[in-house]
Amino acid sequence: MTDTIKTLDGAQAVNAAVAAFKARDRDACAALLARAIQADPPLGVKWMSVSRMADSIGEVSIALAAARRAIAAAPTPEHRQAYANMLSQNGRPEEAMREARALVRERPNDPSALHFLATIHVQFGEEEEATALLRRILDLPTVAMGAENAWAVLAGIKKFTPGDPDIPAMEALLARIGTAPERRMSRVVLLYALGKAYDDTDQVDRAFDAFAEAGRLQMPDSHYNPDEADRFVDEVTGGYDRAFIDGLPKSDEASDRPILVLGLPRSGTTLVEQILVSHSAVHDGAEVQVFRHAAMNIPGYTPSTVREVFSRPGGETLAGRIARSYLHLLDERFGKAGRVVDKSLSQTRFLGLIHQCLPNAKFIWLRRHPAGIAWSCFRTRFVRGADWTRSLEHIGRHFRGEDRLHAHWTKVLPPGTLLTVPYEELVADPDRWMRKILDHVGLPWEDQVRDFHKTDRAVTTASFAQVRKPLYSKSATAWKRYEDRLKPFFDAYEGR
Repeated sequence: MTDTIKTLDGAQAVNAAVAAFKARDRDACAALLARAIQADPPLGVKWMSVSRMADSIGEVSIALAAARRAIAAAPTPEHRQAYANMLSQNGRPEEAMREARALVRERPNDPSALHFLATIHVQFGEEEEATALLRRILDLPTVAMGAENAWAVLAGIKKFTPGDPDIPAMEALLARIGTAPERRMSRVVLLYALGKAYDDTDQVDRAFDAFAEAGRLQMPDSHYNPDEADRFVDEVTGGYDRAFIDGLPKSDEASDRPILVLGLPRSGTTLVEQILVSHSAVHDGAEVQVFRHAAMNIPGYTPSTVREVFSRPGGETLAGRIARSYLHLLDERFGKAGRVVDKSLSQTRFLGLIHQCLPNAKFIWLRRHPAGIAWSCFRTRFVRGADWTRSLEHIGRHFRGEDRLHAHWTKVLPPGTLLTVPYEELVADPDRWMRKILDHVGLPWEDQVRDFHKTDRAVTTASFAQVRKPLYSKSATAWKRYEDRLKPFFDAYEGR
């Protein structure tokens, strides 16, 4: 295969890469895209399509190289913004900052350029700089119907107080947006910002109603089907047992570089990531989703699908090949130095496959009072990957599935592979649990881990503010003000 790829010209390599992608052959697609970069055909702006394909399979270096060629052919604001977004999303925040500043210098009154630069400042915890940029957007005379995005970021970094003039300003904008179908997502964005403002100012019913309306408005776009999700969990817990795992071909990959942090969003996963990254032996961490890329030739992850793919020719080496692809993609994202934290969402769904491919990897699963996570998820706008957060009933159904998966993998995985960390106990007794976490992943104690909130790094998740503060317990009980309104969640979670 490698010799054949070397004979292809650039255009042929791109066409073959598209075919390999459609066939779910990630490694062949990556090799063909690398050949296209080497051959450098005159694709012009079509390089941006190559960039997007490479990014979608985790090949960051190829994606960035292709984007630069598209920019060389047509240095449009759209191409440059796409390149800057790719830098930000793939662990190059300093480079993203440089690109963002250049865009703002050239287009000082462009709301999209100002907004992007503000979000990069937020990732670095530079809230004053971000706020100044967001205020610039709101002061622009041309922003009237696009200001909701600025308000969304601003609401995430400020604490509203009674009488805050920003609240009536957002309410007025919401009235102007109205209820027309074409303005639906603008309304959603602003409702989350207003819900945060109402919550900060103890307007409990108004806060809940804002979040509930935002969720309802997003339901037409939701791909979450609770019955299908339950059937998937049934298949995994019923078929992915120890005998099934033992019957699959084994991986020969011995690396323990990745530390996989699992759990529901808003359960403390970013906090544990920050604790680990504060250790000198841990290079970085993020929600990277690269195991999905490495294993893209296994659709669905049910036991029957896994067995069928492993039974094909070459299946005896498949687990090792997936592992090496995954480790390569971690190198693409983080470089080759140190251990890394992978806390990608939904990996609880295929934990057995990950263990099959990376038998020495350690797992840490965060558990938190379900009502606390439910309320945090309900009030958070997830851009993608968590459609189940849009209704309390769906949150309850999803949580039941996660409970079943936790019980299953705890029983099935070998002793010492999975550490369960109760969030409330971590907050109450941090020294004890930090030591247990480090011991579980084979790292010696270091005193600076206690001051994890001082670790200087870009944080891209919704927990960016919390991980820059010492541990505190107030957020663990924030849901209690809404306990009566959360009844649909409790009913669904308890199976009533």
